[in-house]
Amino acid sequence: MTRERARVQGPGDPASAHIALGLIGAFALARLALDVSLGLGADEAYTVAVSRRLALSYFDHPPLHQWLAHYSALVFGEGVWARLPFIALFAVTGWLVYALTRDLFGAPAALWALFALNASAFFFASAGGWVVPDGCLLLALAAAALVLAKLFFGEPDSASIWRLWLAVGFWLGMAGLSKYTAVLPALGLVLFMLIAKRQRRWFAHPAPYAGALLALALIAPVFVWNHDNGWVSFAFQGGRGASDGGLRPDHVATIVVGQIALLTPWIFAALLGGLVAAARRARADERRLFLLCLAAPAILVFTLTPLWSARGLPHWPMPGWFFAFPLAGAFVADGWARRFDLRPWAIGACAALALIATIFVAQARTGWITQWLSLPAGAVDPTIETLDWNALRASPMFAGAKPAFVVSLKWSDAGKIALALGPQTPVLIYSDDPRGIAFLDRPSNHLGQDGVIVAPRFKRDFVYAALAPYFDALEPAQEMAVERGGEPIIPLVLIPARGLTRPWPLPYPR
Repeated sequence: MTRERARVQGPGDPASAHIALGLIGAFALARLALDVSLGLGADEAYTVAVSRRLALSYFDHPPLHQWLAHYSALVFGEGVWARLPFIALFAVTGWLVYALTRDLFGAPAALWALFALNASAFFFASAGGWVVPDGCLLLALAAAALVLAKLFFGEPDSASIWRLWLAVGFWLGMAGLSKYTAVLPALGLVLFMLIAKRQRRWFAHPAPYAGALLALALIAPVFVWNHDNGWVSFAFQGGRGASDGGLRPDHVATIVVGQIALLTPWIFAALLGGLVAAARRARADERRLFLLCLAAPAILVFTLTPLWSARGLPHWPMPGWFFAFPLAGAFVADGWARRFDLRPWAIGACAALALIATIFVAQARTGWITQWLSLPAGAVDPTIETLDWNALRASPMFAGAKPAFVVSLKWSDAGKIALALGPQTPVLIYSDDPRGIAFLDRPSNHLGQDGVIVAPRFKRDFVYAALAPYFDALEPAQEMAVERGGEPIIPLVLIPARGLTRPWPLPYPR
C-alpha cells in the first residue's frame, strides 16, 4: 500500500456529520426509553451495591465503571436513572467510531458503521446504557484507536508525535481501569506494529514507551488493590479460563450462537463480511490490518477458550467485535450500498430492534409470554433479573425496627437486597462465591447483633442447617415473594437470626 492510500482522510462532508449526530441522538433517546422501562439487572444492582464503598479497585473488575456508578447513584439515586451517565458515554463512543471510520474509509462507511453499532442488540442495550464496565471500556478503546489512526496513517510532525502517543497511553490506561480484557486490544496493537512493515519504526522511537508507562501508571490502583487483597481479582478472572478436562466443541458452538444473537444476525452478516474482506486485503491495506489486529485477539480468545474450559459467556468477545464495525461500514459502503438500496434494510433493522425491545419490556413488566407458553426444561426467563425487590421494605421484619444486618446466600441476590433496603442496612453474604459483597462488610463486625437471613424458599432447610451454628437462635421463617403483575415470581424466606456468636468463614478477603 502506498503512503498516499494510507493517509488519514479529511473531515468529510459536514452533512454526514449532521446525520451522524442525528443518529446518535435518536438512538440515545431510544436507549433512555428502554432503560427507564426496565429495572436494574442483577449485575447492575450488584455493581451499584458494591460501588457504595469507594475503593482503589474491586473484586470483579477494575474500578472505573464502579467509580462512575458511585457518583451517578449519589446524583440520580440507586435506580434506573443511575444509567444516565452510561447512556451519555455511549453517545460519545458512537461519535468516536464515526470519526475513526470516516478518517479511515470515508463518510459513507462511517455512517454505516455508526448505524450498525447502534442497531445491534448488545451495543444498543447492555454496552449502550447499562451499569456495566463495557461503556467505559469501549469509549476508551475508541478514543485510543482514533489517536492511533492519526499516528499510523496521518503525517504527524515530530512535536505532535509525543502528544499523540501520550494520548494513546492515557486512553489505554482508561481502558485498563475499565476491564481486564483491555489487554487483548493492546496486544493486537503490538501485533499490528510487528506485522505492518511501515509501523515497525515505532519500536525505535521513545514516545510509544512513554505512552506505555503512562498507561501502567494509570492502572496502578488495580495492582495496589490486588496486592493488598492477595491478588484475588486476578485469580478469579484467570480461573475462568482454566481447563475442566477434555475438549467441548459444543461449548464453542453455544458461544458462537450467543454472539450472533447478541450482535443480531442481520448486523452480524455485515460484521463477518467486513472481517473477511479485511483479511483478504490486509497485506495491501494497513488500515484494515490495523482494525483486524485490534479485533481478532478478543474474538478468538473468548470464542475458543470454552473449547477446554467450562466457562464462557457470549458477551466476552464483544470488545473485539467492536473494532469490526468500521470494517463492516467499509464493506457495506463499498459493496452492498453500491448495488442495492439499503434503506429498507436499515428501516427493517430498526423495526426489528424496536420489536425485540418492546417484547422484552412487556415480558419484564407483565410476564405475558410465560403466562401463555411454558419455558423448556432448564430454561430461565431472563427478564426476571430486572425485577426489583422493593417489596422487602414492606415486610414486618423491615417495616419497624431495622435489623443490624441482612444475610444473603448469593452475590446477585445480595445486590437486589442491598438496593431494596438502602445503604443504611449492611448486607453480609454466606457463600463460597461471595464476590465483591464480601468486601463491603464482615460478619466479625456484627458479633452479638441480630439480623435477618433472606434466602430463596427452597433453601430454607439449608439455611437452618448451615447458619444455626453461628447464632444463638434462628427463629421461624416468614414467607414472601417478589411479584410481577400480582403473581409471585421469586419465593423467599425471611428468617430472624438472633445473636451472632462467631463469624462464618469466607474465601476472601484475607
